[in-house]
Amino acid sequence: MAYSDRFAGKVAVVTGGASGIGKAIAARYIQDGGKVVVGDVQIEKFDEVIAELGAENVVCRKCDVSVREDVDALIQTAYDKFGGFDAMFNNAGVNIFKDFLEFTIEENDYIFNINYRGVFNGSQAAAKAFIAHGTAGAIVNTSSINYRCCGPNTTPYAASKGAISVFTRGIAVELAPYGIRANCFCPGSTDTPMVGKIARDRFPNYTAPKLAIKRMADPSEQAAVACFLASEDASYMTGESIFNVGGWGIS
Repeated sequence: MAYSDRFAGKVAVVTGGASGIGKAIAARYIQDGGKVVVGDVQIEKFDEVIAELGAENVVCRKCDVSVREDVDALIQTAYDKFGGFDAMFNNAGVNIFKDFLEFTIEENDYIFNINYRGVFNGSQAAAKAFIAHGTAGAIVNTSSINYRCCGPNTTPYAASKGAISVFTRGIAVELAPYGIRANCFCPGSTDTPMVGKIARDRFPNYTAPKLAIKRMADPSEQAAVACFLASEDASYMTGESIFNVGGWGIS
């Protein structure tokens, strides 16, 4: 059942949309009346995504966000299948939980190539398409609570997410004359496959005591914030980083 019809006649492109928060964003956007193009490298999950969200509502395409040609092809799919698109969710991301002193340069580059470069590619490709087609679109980038506060074993990830938040403020300024809004949402601990054993093991004694709501978020709770930022309900918001973190650090 649809929550609303706020995305009726609208189309979104979601990277990292085959699982976790990205899949939840796709589901919420569809539940609110829209259509979605999902990009992901996890092609083995595409049949499941289509079965859950409906073949009439979603198209899946392999996309490595660090490769510009993949991102351009993903956006072209929105035009080919649905006649255009209105929102770009740059959600694809990776992390390696590891002590900073043990990180290799290659691991650091891997995180930045997917997280930051992926957002750069998606934002620029979407903005160029919006401008070319006269679309006052919305760009929503997935940052992280780690933009504001860092924990152990996540330093390169936190740095990449900080770069995304600052980048988003910059493009918000540059794209405003075209009627394009750009915002970030910053999830806290969320129950997704990306949360590895180290983070899960330390949640009860390290993370939970810092929270007012002492549990991990469901991906749907993060998707609600992301979709709000893409909607007309957020028509006066741009360049913001919105935190949805269970009250981290307020008590």
